[in-house]
Amino acid sequence: MPKLITLPLSHFCEKARWGLDRAKIHYSEARHAPGFHVYAVRRAGGQRSTPILATRDGVIVDSTDILLWANERAAMGRELYPTDPSVRAEVLALENRCDVDLGPHVRRVIYFDLLPLPELVIPMMTYGVPRYERLLLPLIYRPLRKLMRSSMRIDAAGAKRSIDKLMKVMDDVSKLLADGRPYLAGDRFGAADITFAALAAPIVSAPGYAVPLPGLDDLPSATADLVRRVRDTPAGAFCLRMYRDERRA
Repeated sequence: MPKLITLPLSHFCEKARWGLDRAKIHYSEARHAPGFHVYAVRRAGGQRSTPILATRDGVIVDSTDILLWANERAAMGRELYPTDPSVRAEVLALENRCDVDLGPHVRRVIYFDLLPLPELVIPMMTYGVPRYERLLLPLIYRPLRKLMRSSMRIDAAGAKRSIDKLMKVMDDVSKLLADGRPYLAGDRFGAADITFAALAAPIVSAPGYAVPLPGLDDLPSATADLVRRVRDTPAGAFCLRMYRDERRA
């Protein structure tokens, strides 16, 4: 059985998980807390980052590649990518846009606001991980937080730039949806919708996400205001609808 190694809070891991679920691929998941994940990833044949999918065909170390692998093995009617070459190219372009211009910027903004609040972020980082990791993470949290800030360039200036970047994607997706289409590309749910919804989920605090996300009343006021701002866009509403109607479908 394929094994998916993840960080619980990671929206790129949620993208991979959702793709496998949608394609009806049977797999096991091993969730690990930040820092502890490195050993599991390397033991499976990766480097440091997640998600990583260990299969009998080899190790797949990118969320898009995991979706492509799942598509080739999807149950009938559960394919993630269209067969029409022009629509497939549109899906891949949208997926790449979200991977580059949405996912990293949502991550930076969320971590900038929540890393100073271990009482909020540690439960999300340890949701579903082995017990010893759950117990040890609070003891290493300070140096881990410092490392995360440095490696992901998490600071006030970077967070401001990332808000601008992610809002540009929200505006563009909202314009795409303005013609009334039910999905982002083609006439059926697929990889483009999974990618956008998964990567946007933390910034709209989507119910049904991989870990329970804080409610608006639990977030810092500036973060809660940003969540409301994103939710009020057609793209934000689309993300919430995908989680409501498609995540467990």
